[in-house]
Amino acid sequence: MAGQLPDIKTLSADIIIVGGGPAGLAAGIYASRAGKKTIVLQGRTSSRLSIGYTIENYPGFISINSQDLLEKFKGHAEHFGAQVITGDAIDYNLTSDPKYVTTRDTLIGAKAVILAPGRTLPRTKIIPGEERLLGMGVSYCATCDGPLYRGSRVAALGNSDEAAEDILLLEQMGCEVHWFSGDEQDWQVSSPLLAEIKAKKIPSYPKTSVKEIVGKQRVERIIADREGKKDELEVTGVFIFRDTPSAPLFSKAGIGVDHKQCVKVDRFQRTNVEGVFAAGDVTCGGMQVVTAVGEGCVAAMQAVSYLRKKE
Repeated sequence: MAGQLPDIKTLSADIIIVGGGPAGLAAGIYASRAGKKTIVLQGRTSSRLSIGYTIENYPGFISINSQDLLEKFKGHAEHFGAQVITGDAIDYNLTSDPKYVTTRDTLIGAKAVILAPGRTLPRTKIIPGEERLLGMGVSYCATCDGPLYRGSRVAALGNSDEAAEDILLLEQMGCEVHWFSGDEQDWQVSSPLLAEIKAKKIPSYPKTSVKEIVGKQRVERIIADREGKKDELEVTGVFIFRDTPSAPLFSKAGIGVDHKQCVKVDRFQRTNVEGVFAAGDVTCGGMQVVTAVGEGCVAAMQAVSYLRKKE
């Protein structure tokens, strides 16, 4: 039944790799071949290679379809024992031991982390105030943060079945939820979920988008727009259910990010947080498949070396 508290799975590994593109899968090959228990978290938004275009500059192939090359990478990683799972990272705890990466339904603990999610940007622009107030009232995870807002008024943003399920979950946790569906002209939520939201009398605002999240130290209110008419609503929390931008989450977790939202690394793919490495387009390096693969290789070798020193 929608709205029930989800069963949170727990997984553990030596190395977790966030991203299932060329950098992440190359890292998966090297890490698993080195005998380390490796989990590759492949986002629901696939790598650019999944589009299916012709690549003519990857060594060893005069010409190869990008989808075929991606499948070869994945098969290679799995051959050596890497576990490839699907899910979007929506929270990180990278300074603990072990480190944790959270998806909507899974908590993954690992001794080392490689960040390789690519440079996929959310289809929806980041809302003014969203990044600044992340962790201070703004959240991407109902399961993680919903209990903190029991008895409080929160805004929920999104127009999908997943968003609707999380809205029902927030309501079950005791939050006073107000649902803003965005600018879309039509509901993108299945009828049974819409009926359940209506039955629970959750205030809903169709064709209404949140234009700004306001607050000094914490979220205080939102400014919304419905077909040109602006309105304000006092809330203590804002839950955003859509493609999750990586850079704000990395910054919140203590990872150094530059003014272009690129993760800062040294020549060994090390970030400023011990035991956390980054590779591929997220570092804004060569932005090519071959350079992503090379960075993934270096990141994995450095992660394996890091673990050996800790043993």
